[in-house]
Amino acid sequence: MDPKTIYIEKKLRGYLFGTACADAIGRPIEHLPLEKIKEKYGENGILELIPDAFWTDDTQLMLVLARGLLHGAKLELPGLMDKIAEELVLWLDEPDLGAGATTKGAALNLKDGIPWTKSGINSKTCGSLMRVGILGFIFQNDPEKLIKAASLSGRITHTHPAADAASVAGAYAVKLALDGVDPEEMFLPLLRVTEGISDEFTEALKGSYELAHSNLSDEDALLKIGQGWYADETFSLAYFCILRYPDNYKKAVQTAVNITGDSDSVGSVAGGILGARLGIEAVPISWVEALKEKEKLEEMVAPLLEKYFQVSGMK
Repeated sequence: MDPKTIYIEKKLRGYLFGTACADAIGRPIEHLPLEKIKEKYGENGILELIPDAFWTDDTQLMLVLARGLLHGAKLELPGLMDKIAEELVLWLDEPDLGAGATTKGAALNLKDGIPWTKSGINSKTCGSLMRVGILGFIFQNDPEKLIKAASLSGRITHTHPAADAASVAGAYAVKLALDGVDPEEMFLPLLRVTEGISDEFTEALKGSYELAHSNLSDEDALLKIGQGWYADETFSLAYFCILRYPDNYKKAVQTAVNITGDSDSVGSVAGGILGARLGIEAVPISWVEALKEKEKLEEMVAPLLEKYFQVSGMK
């Protein structure tokens, strides 16, 4: 394997396992208030994956999107969305790992024959954001298609402007991470690509950046941002964590999940971005080993790597 392929494979593994491990560490504490998390796991909250830790619908739906990309990444956008829509219908037969009502409802709309252009629901929950990072990997070198694909694929389920902006930001942040951009330097590009989509999202992103540079503790600052059930908050919480800990995957994820709110989603977004930036070496080996069904991630590596080079025109 040539050096370029080895390098990209490490980044892909970093994204896949970085997302899944962060999702899995957040799973046992989603819905728990922070004080209850501390009661159960100690003053610093949950810090490690339990044995046979399993991910939630966040990683499950990222893999749904990944399969859609394997079938349709080289197609024009309507064709790609057709493939993603098909995978979302198939996903309805998979085990329920906690998917939200919006994603389920939209997938059922697709199953009933409603086209993907009309299947989405006006919700700003984070179901579209949490799955889009893989688009940032596949379309790293085609930012125009990346932005459009992130928006369209998100709106298959979530049509609210805040969810739309968060989907674009979530995918574009992974692209920037692969480009080697420091989280600090992501701020202006993220503002630019989401400009005019949602005032709510813009204000949340700016607030996250300002709080990350404030003297507030992680806990106090995260509380000000929100709980992460809505996409603008989810991305802003994740971005705060990678701003505070840009070179420390483990610490960023531990900070992201120990909140009152959507621990697994905030964790998975932060973990995916930093995993893509820092590579698989940054993800603790003990976390990867503790992950249940990690072979499902492993079997996606080779086909996604091949698709990346096909789309990029490098091979």
